[in-house]
Amino acid sequence: MKKSAPAPLVIPDAPKKGEAAPAVRSFEPERAQPPADQKQPEPPAPSRLSSRVQATIAVTVRLDETRYERMKRWGTTDRRVTNQEIIVAALDRFFALSDEEREESIAGVRR
Repeated sequence: MKKSAPAPLVIPDAPKKGEAAPAVRSFEPERAQPPADQKQPEPPAPSRLSSRVQATIAVTVRLDETRYERMKRWGTTDRRVTNQEIIVAALDRFFALSDEEREESIAGVRR
């Protein structure tokens, strides 16, 4: 069986590195501009997105084996609760505490 030639590694007519230039024209259709004296409509207010859709920041949490096993066991025992939901609920309760209660709670973990 004869092998076919390998596919080229370059795209024909593509600019070389450092030679790319911005597009000369927009591909969006032009919109008619309202007269300057006409009031433009207010843009719609952004809708409230659910917490699953909002932008989030990933955080890594290191847990000892005992805490991890307790969290895993509790979340999977007929509850279908994710580790994410458990940690977010715990943080919400933590931030609902007074500053003094938070300090005591942190001191208890550091012992």
